[in-house]
Amino acid sequence: MTELELITGKPKIFTISSDEISLSLIKEYVEDYEYEFAGSAYEKEDIFKKIDEISPNLIFLDTEIENVNLENLAEDLELFNVPVLLIVGELFDETIDKLLMSNPFGYLLKPIEDGELQRSMAVAIKKHEQNIINVKTAQAKIQEKNTELVIEKSDSSFLLILCVALIIMAILTRNATWLQWVLLIPTVAMLINSFCSIKKQKEVTPYAEEDLPFISIFIPAHNEENTIESTVRSVCNSEYYKDEDYNYEVIVINDGSTDNTGEILAELKKDLPQLKIVTRHPPRSGKGKGFVLNDALTLSQGEIIGVFDADTQIKTDYLTTIVQYLNGDIDGVQSRVKMFNRNENYLARMQHVEFASFGNTLTAKDNLGSTGFLGGNGQFVKKDAIINCGRWDGFAVTEDLNLAIKIILQGGKIRYCGECAVYQEAVTDWRAFFRQRVRWAIGNFETLFIYLPQILRANISIPKKFNVIEHISFYSFNLLIFFGFLVTILNAISWFIFHNVTIIRMEAPFIVGFLSVISFFPGIIIALSRDKPSAQEFLKDLIKYYIYCFHLIPLFFLTMKTMMTRKERKWSKTEHKGGKK
Repeated sequence: MTELELITGKPKIFTISSDEISLSLIKEYVEDYEYEFAGSAYEKEDIFKKIDEISPNLIFLDTEIENVNLENLAEDLELFNVPVLLIVGELFDETIDKLLMSNPFGYLLKPIEDGELQRSMAVAIKKHEQNIINVKTAQAKIQEKNTELVIEKSDSSFLLILCVALIIMAILTRNATWLQWVLLIPTVAMLINSFCSIKKQKEVTPYAEEDLPFISIFIPAHNEENTIESTVRSVCNSEYYKDEDYNYEVIVINDGSTDNTGEILAELKKDLPQLKIVTRHPPRSGKGKGFVLNDALTLSQGEIIGVFDADTQIKTDYLTTIVQYLNGDIDGVQSRVKMFNRNENYLARMQHVEFASFGNTLTAKDNLGSTGFLGGNGQFVKKDAIINCGRWDGFAVTEDLNLAIKIILQGGKIRYCGECAVYQEAVTDWRAFFRQRVRWAIGNFETLFIYLPQILRANISIPKKFNVIEHISFYSFNLLIFFGFLVTILNAISWFIFHNVTIIRMEAPFIVGFLSVISFFPGIIIALSRDKPSAQEFLKDLIKYYIYCFHLIPLFFLTMKTMMTRKERKWSKTEHKGGKK
Protein backbone atom coordinates (compact mmCIF):
# COMPACT_ATOMS: atom_id res chain seq x y z
CA MET A 1 0.00 0.00 0.00
CA THR A 2 1.34 3.44 -0.94
CA GLU A 3 1.89 6.35 1.47
CA LEU A 4 -1.20 8.12 0.14
CA GLU A 5 -3.33 5.01 0.63
CA LEU A 6 -2.11 4.71 4.21
CA ILE A 7 -3.23 8.28 4.85
CA THR A 8 -6.51 8.36 2.94
CA GLY A 9 -7.57 4.73 2.48
CA LYS A 10 -8.43 3.83 -1.11
CA PRO A 11 -7.35 6.48 -3.65
CA LYS A 12 -10.32 8.69 -4.55
CA ILE A 13 -11.03 9.36 -8.21
CA PHE A 14 -13.06 12.42 -9.24
CA THR A 15 -14.32 12.95 -12.79
CA ILE A 16 -15.20 16.19 -14.57
CA SER A 17 -17.55 15.20 -17.37
CA SER A 18 -21.12 15.58 -18.63
CA ASP A 19 -20.93 12.40 -20.76
CA GLU A 20 -22.98 9.74 -18.96
CA ILE A 21 -21.49 6.91 -21.02
CA SER A 22 -17.92 7.93 -20.19
CA LEU A 23 -18.83 8.42 -16.53
CA SER A 24 -20.39 4.96 -16.35
CA LEU A 25 -17.30 3.33 -17.91
CA ILE A 26 -14.87 5.22 -15.69
CA LYS A 27 -16.87 4.33 -12.56
CA GLU A 28 -16.88 0.66 -13.55
CA TYR A 29 -13.16 0.53 -14.34
CA VAL A 30 -12.20 2.48 -11.22
CA GLU A 31 -14.16 0.20 -8.91
CA ASP A 32 -12.87 -2.91 -10.68
CA TYR A 33 -9.38 -1.68 -9.77
CA GLU A 34 -10.55 -1.33 -6.14
CA TYR A 35 -10.23 2.46 -6.14
CA GLU A 36 -13.03 4.71 -4.92
CA PHE A 37 -15.11 6.52 -7.51
CA ALA A 38 -15.66 9.72 -5.51
CA GLY A 39 -18.20 11.42 -7.75
CA SER A 40 -18.39 13.74 -10.72
CA ALA A 41 -19.45 17.24 -11.76
CA TYR A 42 -19.52 19.38 -14.88
CA GLU A 43 -20.45 22.88 -13.71
CA LYS A 44 -17.53 25.03 -12.55
CA GLU A 45 -18.83 25.99 -9.09
CA ASP A 46 -19.92 22.44 -8.40
CA ILE A 47 -16.56 21.10 -9.54
CA PHE A 48 -14.55 23.17 -7.09
CA LYS A 49 -16.99 22.62 -4.23
CA LYS A 50 -16.80 18.84 -4.59
CA ILE A 51 -13.01 18.80 -4.96
CA ASP A 52 -12.77 20.74 -1.68
CA GLU A 53 -15.09 18.28 0.05
CA ILE A 54 -13.65 15.08 -1.40
CA SER A 55 -9.91 15.85 -1.62
CA PRO A 56 -9.42 13.38 -4.48
CA ASN A 57 -6.14 11.69 -5.33
CA LEU A 58 -6.76 11.91 -9.07
CA ILE A 59 -9.00 13.91 -11.42
CA PHE A 60 -10.24 12.84 -14.86
CA LEU A 61 -11.02 15.82 -17.10
CA ASP A 62 -13.20 15.13 -20.11
CA THR A 63 -12.12 17.61 -22.79
CA GLU A 64 -15.55 17.35 -24.49
CA ILE A 65 -17.29 18.91 -21.51
CA GLU A 66 -19.73 21.62 -22.57
CA ASN A 67 -20.14 25.28 -21.49
CA VAL A 68 -16.75 25.44 -19.75
CA ASN A 69 -13.55 27.26 -20.76
CA LEU A 70 -11.12 24.32 -20.64
CA GLU A 71 -7.96 26.43 -20.49
CA ASN A 72 -9.21 28.44 -17.52
CA LEU A 73 -10.50 25.29 -15.83
CA ALA A 74 -7.13 23.53 -16.26
CA GLU A 75 -5.31 26.54 -14.76
CA ASP A 76 -7.69 26.62 -11.78
CA LEU A 77 -7.26 22.87 -11.20
CA GLU A 78 -3.51 23.34 -10.79
CA LEU A 79 -4.19 25.22 -7.55
CA PHE A 80 -5.49 22.01 -5.94
CA ASN A 81 -2.18 20.15 -6.51
CA VAL A 82 -4.02 17.02 -7.68
CA PRO A 83 -2.86 15.04 -10.74
CA VAL A 84 -5.12 15.46 -13.79
CA LEU A 85 -5.63 12.90 -16.57
CA LEU A 86 -7.28 14.17 -19.75
CA ILE A 87 -9.99 12.16 -21.51
CA VAL A 88 -9.70 13.22 -25.14
CA GLY A 89 -12.21 12.65 -27.92
CA GLU A 90 -11.41 12.11 -31.58
CA LEU A 91 -11.03 15.82 -32.37
CA PHE A 92 -7.68 17.46 -31.50
CA ASP A 93 -8.22 21.19 -31.81
CA GLU A 94 -6.11 24.14 -30.69
CA THR A 95 -7.53 24.07 -27.17
CA ILE A 96 -6.66 20.38 -26.72
CA ASP A 97 -3.14 21.03 -28.01
CA LYS A 98 -2.68 23.80 -25.42
CA LEU A 99 -3.94 21.53 -22.64
CA LEU A 100 -1.50 18.81 -23.64
CA MET A 101 1.33 21.36 -23.65
CA SER A 102 0.49 22.29 -20.03
CA ASN A 103 2.02 18.97 -18.90
CA PRO A 104 -0.91 17.04 -17.44
CA PHE A 105 -0.06 13.68 -15.89
CA GLY A 106 -1.27 12.01 -19.06
CA TYR A 107 -4.22 11.57 -21.39
CA LEU A 108 -6.53 8.81 -22.62
CA LEU A 109 -8.35 8.60 -25.92
CA LYS A 110 -11.99 7.74 -26.30
CA PRO A 111 -13.30 5.10 -26.41
CA ILE A 112 -11.74 4.40 -23.02
CA GLU A 113 -10.03 1.02 -22.62
CA ASP A 114 -10.06 -0.72 -19.24
CA GLY A 115 -6.38 -1.74 -19.06
CA GLU A 116 -5.04 1.59 -20.30
CA LEU A 117 -7.18 3.57 -17.84
CA GLN A 118 -6.08 1.44 -14.91
CA ARG A 119 -2.39 1.70 -15.84
CA SER A 120 -2.68 5.47 -16.26
CA MET A 121 -4.37 5.84 -12.86
CA ALA A 122 -1.71 3.80 -11.08
CA VAL A 123 1.16 5.67 -12.76
CA ALA A 124 -0.33 9.14 -12.14
CA ILE A 125 -1.05 8.48 -8.46
CA LYS A 126 2.34 6.91 -7.85
CA LYS A 127 4.15 9.73 -9.66
CA HIS A 128 2.22 12.39 -7.76
CA GLU A 129 2.91 10.65 -4.47
CA GLN A 130 6.63 10.64 -5.24
CA ASN A 131 6.46 14.32 -6.17
CA ILE A 132 4.87 15.10 -2.80
CA ILE A 133 7.59 13.13 -1.00
CA ASN A 134 10.29 14.90 -3.03
CA VAL A 135 8.83 18.32 -2.25
CA LYS A 136 8.58 17.52 1.47
CA THR A 137 12.14 16.19 1.47
CA ALA A 138 13.42 19.30 -0.32
CA GLN A 139 11.54 21.59 2.07
CA ALA A 140 12.95 19.74 5.07
CA LYS A 141 16.46 19.95 3.61
CA ILE A 142 16.13 23.68 2.95
CA GLN A 143 14.85 24.23 6.48
CA GLU A 144 17.77 22.21 7.83
CA LYS A 145 20.25 24.29 5.82
CA ASN A 146 18.62 27.54 6.93
CA THR A 147 19.01 26.42 10.53
CA GLU A 148 22.65 25.56 9.88
CA LEU A 149 23.15 29.00 8.34
CA VAL A 150 21.96 30.62 11.58
CA ILE A 151 24.35 28.44 13.60
CA GLU A 152 27.22 29.35 11.28
CA LYS A 153 26.49 33.08 11.59
CA SER A 154 26.39 32.99 15.39
CA ASP A 155 29.50 30.80 15.68
CA SER A 156 31.41 33.00 13.21
CA SER A 157 30.47 36.12 15.16
CA PHE A 158 31.59 34.53 18.43
CA LEU A 159 34.91 33.35 16.94
CA LEU A 160 35.66 36.75 15.39
CA ILE A 161 34.84 38.66 18.58
CA LEU A 162 36.87 36.24 20.71
CA CYS A 163 39.98 36.40 18.51
CA VAL A 164 39.89 40.19 18.12
CA ALA A 165 39.28 40.68 21.86
CA LEU A 166 42.25 38.45 22.74
CA ILE A 167 44.53 40.33 20.34
CA ILE A 168 43.41 43.73 21.63
CA MET A 169 43.95 42.55 25.21
CA ALA A 170 47.47 41.38 24.33
CA ILE A 171 48.30 44.75 22.74
CA LEU A 172 46.87 46.81 25.61
CA THR A 173 48.51 44.74 28.34
CA ARG A 174 51.65 44.20 26.26
CA ASN A 175 51.53 40.54 27.25
CA ALA A 176 50.75 37.60 24.93
CA THR A 177 51.85 34.73 27.14
CA TRP A 178 48.36 33.26 26.90
CA LEU A 179 48.84 33.05 23.13
CA GLN A 180 51.82 30.75 23.49
CA TRP A 181 49.75 28.31 25.55
CA VAL A 182 46.71 28.51 23.27
CA LEU A 183 48.85 27.73 20.23
CA LEU A 184 50.62 24.82 21.88
CA ILE A 185 47.99 22.34 20.64
CA PRO A 186 48.15 23.27 16.92
CA THR A 187 51.92 23.60 17.32
CA VAL A 188 52.26 20.04 18.60
CA ALA A 189 49.85 18.81 15.90
CA MET A 190 51.95 20.44 13.17
CA LEU A 191 55.13 18.86 14.51
CA ILE A 192 53.53 15.41 14.84
CA ASN A 193 52.29 15.62 11.24
CA SER A 194 55.72 16.70 10.06
CA PHE A 195 57.58 13.80 11.61
CA CYS A 196 54.89 11.21 10.77
CA SER A 197 55.14 12.23 7.11
CA ILE A 198 58.73 10.97 6.98
CA LYS A 199 57.64 7.39 7.54
CA LYS A 200 57.15 5.32 4.40
CA GLN A 201 53.46 4.82 3.63
CA LYS A 202 51.83 1.42 3.85
CA GLU A 203 52.18 -0.43 0.57
CA VAL A 204 49.09 -1.22 -1.45
CA THR A 205 47.91 -4.66 -2.46
CA PRO A 206 47.38 -4.46 -6.24
CA TYR A 207 44.20 -5.74 -7.85
CA ALA A 208 44.51 -8.89 -9.89
CA GLU A 209 44.21 -7.91 -13.56
CA GLU A 210 40.87 -9.68 -13.94
CA ASP A 211 39.50 -7.85 -10.87
CA LEU A 212 40.34 -4.29 -11.92
CA PRO A 213 37.22 -2.23 -11.12
CA PHE A 214 35.43 -0.13 -13.73
CA ILE A 215 35.95 3.59 -13.07
CA SER A 216 33.52 6.44 -13.75
CA ILE A 217 35.25 9.81 -13.97
CA PHE A 218 33.18 12.98 -13.44
CA ILE A 219 34.25 16.35 -14.82
CA PRO A 220 31.85 19.19 -13.88
CA ALA A 221 32.11 22.01 -16.42
CA HIS A 222 30.60 25.49 -16.41
CA ASN A 223 31.97 27.89 -19.04
CA GLU A 224 35.23 25.99 -19.44
CA GLU A 225 36.01 26.65 -23.10
CA ASN A 226 39.64 27.53 -22.26
CA THR A 227 40.53 24.17 -20.69
CA ILE A 228 37.86 21.54 -21.32
CA GLU A 229 39.35 20.08 -24.50
CA SER A 230 42.84 19.57 -23.09
CA THR A 231 41.35 18.15 -19.88
CA VAL A 232 39.09 15.64 -21.62
CA ARG A 233 41.83 14.53 -24.01
CA SER A 234 44.30 14.13 -21.16
CA VAL A 235 41.89 11.99 -19.13
CA CYS A 236 40.75 9.97 -22.16
CA ASN A 237 44.37 9.15 -22.98
CA SER A 238 44.53 7.06 -19.80
CA GLU A 239 45.94 3.58 -20.34
CA TYR A 240 43.58 1.73 -18.04
CA TYR A 241 42.27 -1.35 -19.81
CA LYS A 242 40.60 -4.66 -19.06
CA ASP A 243 40.31 -7.39 -21.67
CA GLU A 244 41.91 -4.95 -24.13
CA ASP A 245 39.05 -2.46 -23.78
CA TYR A 246 38.65 0.82 -21.91
CA ASN A 247 37.92 0.07 -18.27
CA TYR A 248 36.59 3.53 -17.54
CA GLU A 249 34.06 6.11 -18.69
CA VAL A 250 34.39 9.88 -18.63
CA ILE A 251 31.20 11.79 -17.82
CA VAL A 252 31.41 15.53 -18.44
CA ILE A 253 28.52 17.44 -16.88
CA ASN A 254 27.97 20.65 -18.83
CA ASP A 255 26.29 22.70 -16.12
CA GLY A 256 24.47 25.47 -17.96
CA SER A 257 27.51 26.77 -19.89
CA THR A 258 26.87 29.88 -21.98
CA ASP A 259 30.19 29.85 -23.85
CA ASN A 260 31.50 27.29 -26.37
CA THR A 261 31.90 24.45 -23.87
CA GLY A 262 28.95 22.51 -25.32
CA GLU A 263 30.17 22.79 -28.91
CA ILE A 264 33.70 21.70 -27.95
CA LEU A 265 32.36 18.66 -26.10
CA ALA A 266 30.15 17.69 -29.06
CA GLU A 267 33.22 17.67 -31.33
CA LEU A 268 35.25 15.66 -28.81
CA LYS A 269 32.51 13.04 -28.56
CA LYS A 270 33.02 12.14 -32.22
CA ASP A 271 36.42 10.51 -31.64
CA LEU A 272 36.38 9.63 -27.93
CA PRO A 273 34.12 6.58 -27.39
CA GLN A 274 34.61 6.58 -23.59
CA LEU A 275 33.24 10.13 -23.33
CA LYS A 276 29.66 10.79 -22.20
CA ILE A 277 28.10 14.25 -21.97
CA VAL A 278 25.34 15.32 -19.59
CA THR A 279 23.87 18.78 -20.10
CA ARG A 280 22.05 20.58 -17.29
CA HIS A 281 19.84 23.54 -18.15
CA PRO A 282 18.35 26.32 -16.00
CA PRO A 283 16.73 26.25 -13.51
CA ARG A 284 18.55 23.04 -12.48
CA SER A 285 22.00 24.28 -13.49
CA GLY A 286 24.26 26.55 -11.47
CA LYS A 287 23.10 25.37 -8.04
CA GLY A 288 26.34 23.84 -6.82
CA LYS A 289 28.97 21.22 -7.59
CA GLY A 290 27.40 18.64 -5.25
CA PHE A 291 24.15 18.63 -7.23
CA VAL A 292 26.12 18.21 -10.46
CA LEU A 293 28.06 15.23 -9.09
CA ASN A 294 24.89 13.56 -7.79
CA ASP A 295 23.32 13.76 -11.25
CA ALA A 296 26.38 12.07 -12.74
CA LEU A 297 26.34 9.43 -9.99
CA THR A 298 22.85 8.36 -11.02
CA LEU A 299 24.04 7.76 -14.59
CA SER A 300 27.41 6.17 -13.80
CA GLN A 301 28.35 2.52 -14.23
CA GLY A 302 31.60 2.40 -12.28
CA GLU A 303 32.39 0.75 -8.96
CA ILE A 304 34.88 3.58 -8.40
CA ILE A 305 34.01 7.26 -8.86
CA GLY A 306 36.77 9.75 -9.72
CA VAL A 307 36.33 13.53 -9.77
CA PHE A 308 38.47 15.94 -11.77
CA ASP A 309 38.18 19.69 -12.23
CA ALA A 310 37.87 21.04 -15.76
CA ASP A 311 41.51 22.24 -15.79
CA THR A 312 43.03 18.81 -15.09
CA GLN A 313 46.06 17.16 -16.68
CA ILE A 314 47.17 13.63 -15.78
CA LYS A 315 49.71 11.11 -17.01
CA THR A 316 48.59 8.00 -18.89
CA ASP A 317 49.31 5.62 -15.97
CA TYR A 318 47.48 7.77 -13.38
CA LEU A 319 44.32 5.63 -13.14
CA THR A 320 46.28 2.38 -12.99
CA THR A 321 48.32 3.72 -10.08
CA ILE A 322 45.65 5.35 -7.95
CA VAL A 323 43.01 2.63 -8.23
CA GLN A 324 45.27 0.18 -6.39
CA TYR A 325 44.85 2.24 -3.20
CA LEU A 326 41.15 1.31 -3.11
CA ASN A 327 41.74 -2.43 -2.94
CA GLY A 328 40.42 -3.89 0.31
CA ASP A 329 38.64 -1.93 3.04
CA ILE A 330 39.64 1.56 1.82
CA ASP A 331 36.71 3.80 0.85
CA GLY A 332 38.48 6.75 -0.75
CA VAL A 333 41.83 8.08 -1.88
CA GLN A 334 43.13 11.55 -2.70
CA SER A 335 46.02 11.98 -5.12
CA ARG A 336 48.79 14.52 -4.99
CA VAL A 337 48.01 17.91 -6.60
CA LYS A 338 50.54 19.99 -8.54
CA MET A 339 50.27 23.25 -10.52
CA PHE A 340 51.07 22.97 -14.20
CA ASN A 341 51.59 26.76 -14.43
CA ARG A 342 53.64 27.05 -11.23
CA ASN A 343 56.35 29.16 -12.89
CA GLU A 344 53.90 31.75 -14.24
CA ASN A 345 54.30 34.13 -11.29
CA TYR A 346 54.94 34.32 -7.53
CA LEU A 347 51.35 33.50 -6.57
CA ALA A 348 51.20 30.42 -8.80
CA ARG A 349 54.53 29.17 -7.43
CA MET A 350 53.40 29.55 -3.83
CA GLN A 351 50.22 27.56 -4.49
CA HIS A 352 52.39 24.76 -5.84
CA VAL A 353 54.44 24.84 -2.64
CA GLU A 354 51.26 25.05 -0.56
CA PHE A 355 49.81 21.91 -2.14
CA ALA A 356 53.11 20.13 -1.60
CA SER A 357 52.81 21.02 2.08
CA PHE A 358 49.20 19.88 2.16
CA GLY A 359 50.21 16.59 0.54
CA ASN A 360 52.82 16.17 3.24
CA THR A 361 50.11 16.58 5.88
CA LEU A 362 47.95 13.97 4.15
CA THR A 363 50.90 11.60 4.05
CA ALA A 364 51.13 11.95 7.82
CA LYS A 365 47.41 11.32 8.26
CA ASP A 366 47.69 8.26 6.04
CA ASN A 367 50.42 6.93 8.32
CA LEU A 368 48.29 7.76 11.37
CA GLY A 369 45.47 5.42 10.39
CA SER A 370 44.09 6.32 6.95
CA THR A 371 42.41 9.50 8.14
CA GLY A 372 43.09 11.47 4.99
CA PHE A 373 40.70 13.88 3.31
CA LEU A 374 39.29 14.33 -0.15
CA GLY A 375 40.02 17.37 -2.31
CA GLY A 376 37.94 18.74 -5.14
CA ASN A 377 40.39 17.49 -7.76
CA GLY A 378 41.83 13.98 -7.93
CA GLN A 379 39.51 12.27 -5.46
CA PHE A 380 38.51 8.63 -6.00
CA VAL A 381 35.81 6.98 -3.89
CA LYS A 382 33.95 3.70 -3.97
CA LYS A 383 30.45 4.26 -5.28
CA ASP A 384 28.87 2.30 -2.42
CA ALA A 385 30.61 4.54 0.13
CA ILE A 386 29.18 7.66 -1.53
CA ILE A 387 25.66 6.24 -1.58
CA ASN A 388 25.83 4.88 1.97
CA CYS A 389 26.72 8.27 3.44
CA GLY A 390 23.95 10.13 1.62
CA ARG A 391 25.84 11.23 -1.52
CA TRP A 392 27.33 14.70 -1.98
CA ASP A 393 25.70 17.58 -0.16
CA GLY A 394 24.60 19.98 -2.89
CA PHE A 395 24.30 22.81 -0.37
CA ALA A 396 27.86 22.42 0.94
CA VAL A 397 30.36 25.02 -0.28
CA THR A 398 33.14 22.39 -0.16
CA GLU A 399 31.30 19.20 -1.02
CA ASP A 400 34.57 17.21 -1.05
CA LEU A 401 35.42 17.90 2.60
CA ASN A 402 31.79 17.30 3.56
CA LEU A 403 31.83 13.87 1.88
CA ALA A 404 35.12 12.94 3.53
CA ILE A 405 33.78 13.78 7.00
CA LYS A 406 30.64 11.69 6.43
CA ILE A 407 32.72 8.71 5.29
CA ILE A 408 35.02 8.95 8.31
CA LEU A 409 32.07 9.30 10.73
CA GLN A 410 30.75 5.98 9.39
CA GLY A 411 34.07 4.32 10.16
CA GLY A 412 35.43 4.56 6.63
CA LYS A 413 39.06 4.98 5.65
CA ILE A 414 40.58 7.49 3.24
CA ARG A 415 44.14 7.18 1.98
CA TYR A 416 46.56 9.53 0.26
CA CYS A 417 48.43 8.63 -2.93
CA GLY A 418 51.65 10.57 -3.45
CA GLU A 419 52.81 8.27 -6.27
CA CYS A 420 50.83 10.08 -8.95
CA ALA A 421 49.68 13.64 -9.31
CA VAL A 422 46.84 15.57 -10.87
CA TYR A 423 48.05 18.81 -12.44
CA GLN A 424 45.77 21.84 -12.25
CA GLU A 425 45.91 25.55 -13.00
CA ALA A 426 47.01 27.84 -10.17
CA VAL A 427 45.15 31.12 -9.78
CA THR A 428 47.42 33.93 -10.95
CA ASP A 429 45.77 37.11 -9.63
CA TRP A 430 45.10 38.00 -6.02
CA ARG A 431 41.44 38.97 -6.40
CA ALA A 432 40.46 35.58 -7.83
CA PHE A 433 42.78 33.89 -5.35
CA PHE A 434 41.04 35.42 -2.31
CA ARG A 435 37.63 34.62 -3.79
CA GLN A 436 38.69 30.97 -4.10
CA ARG A 437 40.25 30.82 -0.64
CA VAL A 438 37.28 32.47 1.07
CA ARG A 439 35.12 29.69 -0.39
CA TRP A 440 37.53 27.03 0.88
CA ALA A 441 37.70 28.62 4.34
CA ILE A 442 33.90 28.90 4.53
CA GLY A 443 33.67 25.20 3.66
CA ASN A 444 36.01 24.36 6.53
CA PHE A 445 34.08 26.52 8.99
CA GLU A 446 30.75 25.06 7.83
CA THR A 447 32.07 21.58 8.49
CA LEU A 448 33.55 22.54 11.86
CA PHE A 449 30.45 24.31 13.16
CA ILE A 450 27.93 21.70 11.97
CA TYR A 451 29.82 18.41 12.35
CA LEU A 452 31.85 19.01 15.52
CA PRO A 453 29.13 17.58 17.85
CA GLN A 454 28.76 14.52 15.61
CA ILE A 455 32.54 14.00 15.53
CA LEU A 456 32.72 14.13 19.33
CA ARG A 457 29.90 11.56 19.61
CA ALA A 458 31.08 9.34 16.74
CA ASN A 459 32.06 5.74 17.34
CA ILE A 460 35.63 6.22 16.14
CA SER A 461 38.93 6.20 18.01
CA ILE A 462 40.11 9.26 19.95
CA PRO A 463 43.24 9.70 17.77
CA LYS A 464 41.03 9.69 14.67
CA LYS A 465 38.69 12.25 16.26
CA PHE A 466 41.68 14.45 17.05
CA ASN A 467 42.98 14.16 13.48
CA VAL A 468 39.61 15.13 12.05
CA ILE A 469 39.08 18.09 14.40
CA GLU A 470 42.64 19.31 13.88
CA HIS A 471 42.10 19.27 10.11
CA ILE A 472 38.77 21.09 9.97
CA SER A 473 39.79 23.68 12.58
CA PHE A 474 42.85 24.74 10.56
CA TYR A 475 41.41 28.13 9.57
CA SER A 476 40.19 28.83 13.10
CA PHE A 477 43.73 29.24 14.47
CA ASN A 478 45.25 31.09 11.51
CA LEU A 479 44.68 34.61 12.84
CA LEU A 480 46.20 33.81 16.23
CA ILE A 481 49.08 31.79 14.76
CA PHE A 482 50.23 34.55 12.46
CA PHE A 483 49.58 37.25 15.03
CA GLY A 484 51.98 35.27 17.21
CA PHE A 485 54.53 35.22 14.37
CA LEU A 486 54.16 39.01 13.97
CA VAL A 487 54.73 39.55 17.69
CA THR A 488 57.81 37.32 17.56
CA ILE A 489 59.20 39.22 14.55
CA LEU A 490 58.51 42.63 16.12
CA ASN A 491 60.13 41.56 19.38
CA ALA A 492 63.19 40.26 17.50
CA ILE A 493 63.53 43.56 15.61
CA SER A 494 63.10 45.51 18.86
CA TRP A 495 65.76 43.46 20.60
CA PHE A 496 68.13 43.99 17.70
CA ILE A 497 67.56 47.76 17.40
CA PHE A 498 66.79 48.85 20.98
CA HIS A 499 68.61 46.09 22.89
CA ASN A 500 66.62 44.08 25.46
CA VAL A 501 63.36 45.97 24.74
CA THR A 502 60.29 43.75 24.34
CA ILE A 503 57.22 45.23 22.65
CA ILE A 504 54.79 42.50 23.76
CA ARG A 505 55.94 40.05 26.43
CA MET A 506 55.72 36.30 25.82
CA GLU A 507 56.74 34.68 29.11
CA ALA A 508 55.82 31.01 28.75
CA PRO A 509 58.62 28.48 29.35
CA PHE A 510 61.31 28.57 26.70
CA ILE A 511 60.35 25.20 25.20
CA VAL A 512 56.77 26.39 24.58
CA GLY A 513 57.92 29.53 22.80
CA PHE A 514 60.60 27.66 20.87
CA LEU A 515 58.12 25.05 19.58
CA SER A 516 55.68 27.80 18.54
CA VAL A 517 58.37 29.57 16.52
CA ILE A 518 59.78 26.52 14.72
CA SER A 519 56.59 24.45 14.24
CA PHE A 520 55.88 26.04 10.85
CA PHE A 521 59.16 24.93 9.26
CA PRO A 522 59.68 21.11 9.58
CA GLY A 523 56.60 20.24 7.51
CA ILE A 524 57.35 22.66 4.69
CA ILE A 525 61.05 21.68 4.68
CA ILE A 526 60.14 18.01 4.25
CA ALA A 527 57.54 18.86 1.58
CA LEU A 528 59.96 21.00 -0.45
CA SER A 529 62.73 18.40 -0.24
CA ARG A 530 60.53 15.72 -1.87
CA ASP A 531 60.99 17.40 -5.27
CA LYS A 532 64.79 17.55 -4.78
CA PRO A 533 65.28 21.26 -5.57
CA SER A 534 68.65 23.00 -5.64
CA ALA A 535 69.78 24.62 -2.40
CA GLN A 536 69.08 28.06 -3.83
CA GLU A 537 65.53 27.14 -4.99
CA PHE A 538 64.86 25.45 -1.66
CA LEU A 539 65.84 28.51 0.39
CA LYS A 540 63.97 30.94 -1.87
CA ASP A 541 60.77 28.89 -1.77
CA LEU A 542 60.99 28.49 2.01
CA ILE A 543 61.30 32.24 2.62
CA LYS A 544 58.72 33.19 0.00
CA TYR A 545 56.24 30.66 1.36
CA TYR A 546 56.62 31.95 4.92
CA ILE A 547 55.79 35.47 3.68
CA TYR A 548 52.97 34.14 1.48
CA CYS A 549 51.24 32.50 4.45
CA PHE A 550 50.57 35.86 6.07
CA HIS A 551 47.70 36.19 3.59
CA LEU A 552 45.84 34.02 6.12
CA ILE A 553 45.33 37.09 8.35
CA PRO A 554 43.19 39.11 5.88
CA LEU A 555 41.64 35.85 4.70
CA PHE A 556 40.32 35.20 8.21
CA PHE A 557 38.55 38.57 8.34
CA LEU A 558 37.18 38.27 4.78
CA THR A 559 35.81 34.80 5.59
CA MET A 560 34.17 35.92 8.82
CA LYS A 561 32.58 38.91 7.07
CA THR A 562 31.21 36.70 4.28
CA MET A 563 29.83 34.10 6.67
CA MET A 564 28.12 36.70 8.86
CA THR A 565 26.54 38.62 5.96
CA ARG A 566 25.60 35.93 3.43
CA LYS A 567 21.94 35.05 3.04
CA GLU A 568 22.41 31.65 1.44
CA ARG A 569 25.08 29.08 0.81
CA LYS A 570 26.37 29.91 -2.65
CA TRP A 571 28.97 27.99 -4.63
CA SER A 572 31.43 30.17 -6.57
CA LYS A 573 33.61 28.36 -9.09
CA THR A 574 37.17 29.32 -9.95
CA GLU A 575 37.68 30.66 -13.46
CA HIS A 576 40.13 28.61 -15.52
CA LYS A 577 42.17 30.48 -18.12
CA GLY A 578 44.30 27.66 -19.51
CA GLY A 579 47.63 29.03 -18.26
CA LYS A 580 51.17 28.05 -19.23
CA LYS A 581 51.76 24.31 -18.93
